[in-house]
Amino acid sequence: MNTDRREKTMNNHDERTLLEVNGLTKSYLDFQLRDVNIQVPAGTIMGFLGRNGAGKSTMMKAIMDLIKRDEGDIRVLGMSMPEEEVAVKEQVGYVGDTPLLNNAWTMERTLSFARHFYPNWDQEAVDRNLERFQVPFDKKISELSKGMKVKASLILAMAHQPKLLLLDEPTSGLDPVVRTEVLELLLDFVQDESRGVLFSSHITSDVEKIADWVTVINDGEILFSEDKESLLDRYRRIVIPGNGGGKAVETPLLFNCQSTMGGYVGYTDRFDRFQKVASGKWRSERLTLEELFVLLTGRKGE
Repeated sequence: MNTDRREKTMNNHDERTLLEVNGLTKSYLDFQLRDVNIQVPAGTIMGFLGRNGAGKSTMMKAIMDLIKRDEGDIRVLGMSMPEEEVAVKEQVGYVGDTPLLNNAWTMERTLSFARHFYPNWDQEAVDRNLERFQVPFDKKISELSKGMKVKASLILAMAHQPKLLLLDEPTSGLDPVVRTEVLELLLDFVQDESRGVLFSSHITSDVEKIADWVTVINDGEILFSEDKESLLDRYRRIVIPGNGGGKAVETPLLFNCQSTMGGYVGYTDRFDRFQKVASGKWRSERLTLEELFVLLTGRKGE
């Protein structure tokens, strides 16, 4: 793709949308990713939550054209994948679920090799991140810890000044200190509001800590994708005393209602509406993202 065409395509798309996935479908013998639709706005971090095997890695690989999708449209900064793959990958930093680093090479050789593929390589940013993460420059990748390999992969992914980071389970299996360092790096990355991050995880605490948007996938289907604060405002636990809440329990705005020793407990995904129509005695409790994830998928995160 020539430079003029790439600039025209990027200038014509909605600058607030970095990634658009529409109708993405991928089928295997024992699993299907079904009609996935998401958008990642600029200036945001989207946490992509799902239990192991829910379809997170499949979607990430399909976005990067590492696996061929059956149906759907994928656009990055308005550019279509895979038709404009080279131009897209100049704007995307990707870290898969298994870091693709040559174990026989040092970090120095890895960076020296990679820089030739990216015209926007930022050596000053590379040097800052090497110092920040204390990644050894002259050790073989095989000699690095898992946490150091993740840090090395992130440094490499960010070295060409991408607009979008796609990270597949970047904090999985890391100790709390390294996880915090990685999350802080992502927050720093989106201080430039023309950038954005999509990171998959089954660790709800990481997503709740830094994400602006939350997308939940379960068995290959997107359950929801929306602003985190709006989501947590919309869903509430409703606690109803046994002697005062009979009428409140009857509303169709409640689901998963259960009797307790003190009355009833239920949930609503339309709290604004519930407040206006519910009668009797009741109180609401805000859910954590962990509690909401368990409620909707039936499984606990970490």
